[in-house]
Amino acid sequence: MGRKHGVGWTLVLSGLMALPVFTARAEEKPAVSFKFGASERLRNEFYNNITDMNQDKDDRTDYYRIRTSVWGQVQAMQVATLYAKLTNEYRLYTDDPKSRAFTYDEIVFDNLYLKLESRNKALGLTLGRQNLIYGEGFILMEGAPWDGSRTIYHDAVKLSVTVRKTTLDLLGIDNTKIDTRLKPVIRGSKLKNGELKGQPKDQMMNDGVEKAFGFYLTTAALPKAKIDAYFIRKIEEPSPWNNLGASQEELRLTTYGARIQYAFTNRVTITTEWAVQSGNQGAIYHGAYGGYGTLSYILFPKKKATLSAGMIALAGDDPTTRYRNEGWNPLFSRWPKWSELYIYSYLAESVRNSVRVAYWTNLLSPNVSFTMTITKKISLIANAFILRSLEERVIPAGGTGSGLNRGQEVQCWVKFNFNKYLTGHLLYDRLFPGDFYPEPRSAGSFIRGELMVTI
Repeated sequence: MGRKHGVGWTLVLSGLMALPVFTARAEEKPAVSFKFGASERLRNEFYNNITDMNQDKDDRTDYYRIRTSVWGQVQAMQVATLYAKLTNEYRLYTDDPKSRAFTYDEIVFDNLYLKLESRNKALGLTLGRQNLIYGEGFILMEGAPWDGSRTIYHDAVKLSVTVRKTTLDLLGIDNTKIDTRLKPVIRGSKLKNGELKGQPKDQMMNDGVEKAFGFYLTTAALPKAKIDAYFIRKIEEPSPWNNLGASQEELRLTTYGARIQYAFTNRVTITTEWAVQSGNQGAIYHGAYGGYGTLSYILFPKKKATLSAGMIALAGDDPTTRYRNEGWNPLFSRWPKWSELYIYSYLAESVRNSVRVAYWTNLLSPNVSFTMTITKKISLIANAFILRSLEERVIPAGGTGSGLNRGQEVQCWVKFNFNKYLTGHLLYDRLFPGDFYPEPRSAGSFIRGELMVTI
């Protein structure tokens, strides 16, 4: 049995051995139910000057993203559920004459898992490709940052124990750099006569192989409070593709943290989450901290108009300390938590001697937000960020930046909820760069429109 397939067989055998535990109290005649559904997401995205911050360089990009998903679910005896989801996302670049003709890219397994539950839901076991979303996604949400928002899955095992208002999840994660376990079902480039050209090579999902284990605890047992606590041990194997001289040793990193949401009154709520990290990559010691805090006040309850003020603090790596890395590692949270625009701006930095997308680190950001329901079908979100770095910018080509001011960013969302089948939004995101970036500096923009149909 090869190494690549060992994890998959282990998960299957574990599920078969656990089945009697979950079905012991099931009905003698198993009831089987089927569900299925589909979604179609159309996005138009435009951006300019969001990586180099330089108007003199032509990096204007305008494209459509068409994502299609279909899913099916079989549930037996109300304790065993088999879920499968297939997804394809195609990108059509409007300003690229070499863009492929409109077709599909590759059809992939977005989710494929077996879930076993006791009849009272106190015990659960999920085996396979699944989405893992906790809290606000600060440490655990995105398992495949390099394919954008096409998928967010993890290849994982989750054992859940629930007692009243408290749930403990024990987690094991094994994510690959490219999908070597469940290859694309259909790829356009394999069609006859080359009439439709799909994904020309394997879609990269991660910087390298990423493995982790740990636990995530959530509880609402205390009045007016929701508390999360977690421990994650992560191993990152080195990948030479984006390496600019980084260590070839494995990174072994431990993260401890907690999240608290407390409602002082019906209108005033505070949410804060903080974590510390320690570990090593060969002779290099890693130690960092990261977190955020937000205080929210509901101005007008009928309109759900809420004003929030907060702070984000993610430690940065001091480039002068050769055998220490003090920069925050975002674990599995490399997604647009705070900005759709700025995840691409991180490509202009050398992070641990590598180029990494959406690698939230080295950031200090006071911010304010205003949300309001305009009508039953339309809502508004406005955000503003002051962006600072805690350490100098390290440039991929070598050298460091001149200042610590990343700039200021403003965002405006208009979200539409036409009915239960059709939703959409418009987003305008603007960055005014500071001296963290070299002259000549130019403001950057990210604009997106979306329509999504779900059945």
